Amino acid sequence: MFSQKKTKELYEDYVQRMQRIADLRYANAVLQWDQEIYLPKKGAGFRGQQLATLGELAHEFFTCRASGDLLEELSSRSDLDHLQHRNIVLTKYDYQKSVKLPALFVRNLSEQVTKSYHAWVEARKQNSFAVFLPELEKLTALKKQEADLLGYENHPYNALLNDYEKGSNVEWLDAVFGKLLQPLKLLLDEVLLKQQDVTDPLAQHFPKDKQWAFCNDLLKRLGFDFELGRQDISEHPFTTSFSPQDVRITTRINESNLGYMTWSTLHELGH
Repeated sequence: MFSQKKTKELYEDYVQRMQRIADLRYANAVLQWDQEIYLPKKGAGFRGQQLATLGELAHEFFTCRASGDLLEELSSRSDLDHLQHRNIVLTKYDYQKSVKLPALFVRNLSEQVTKSYHAWVEARKQNSFAVFLPELEKLTALKKQEADLLGYENHPYNALLNDYEKGSNVEWLDAVFGKLLQPLKLLLDEVLLKQQDVTDPLAQHFPKDKQWAFCNDLLKRLGFDFELGRQDISEHPFTTSFSPQDVRITTRINESNLGYMTWSTLHELGH
């Protein structure tokens, strides 16, 4: 089937397939963004179901045999240019990893992430870790199961760490941070000692509406294009995107300290 097609045509099939998968994932991201910004409390249950369904569909489409066969065929072609070849290599890596995870597991994990998020929000409001603990334990158990499904050497987190820092591992990170631990502790002690008699100028009352106006002006001055994105308020600041022309960032506001909003806005703009 594939052997009768020219490489250019096959690569176009690949691009179209990846774009359809991306569309599902971006739609999922929109629902996740809304969950953290505007979702009414009682809508959390159905939202978890919706997120799980989209995640499951995207996973099934990506890990189906047709995707694997297409990637194998393109991997064997010698007339791809450098960027095309690199795209296939990276996508094949993701495919070989994703195919180890059953669709039902992906769905269950998505649903538990949603439950854990809403439990965390409630725990913050009540200032009670006990509210969050049951859902956190369930999520941790699923992440351990994910590590087992993916496979690992020496430490379970090595299976998950590659999502964030390819090629890294727990042993290497422990060695790096082990060397930094004592010097950083000494530096922190010195900073705290000098701060004892220093008044934080940001720790004053700053009205929410004025902070909001200030942080949006700050974004404009630093070049954020509000025709290509927007900023909102969330429990925890984050950055997401739904396309190259739609980037969303969030901040949080504490009327007793201007620093919370300022630093979170600058941090998310950096993403």
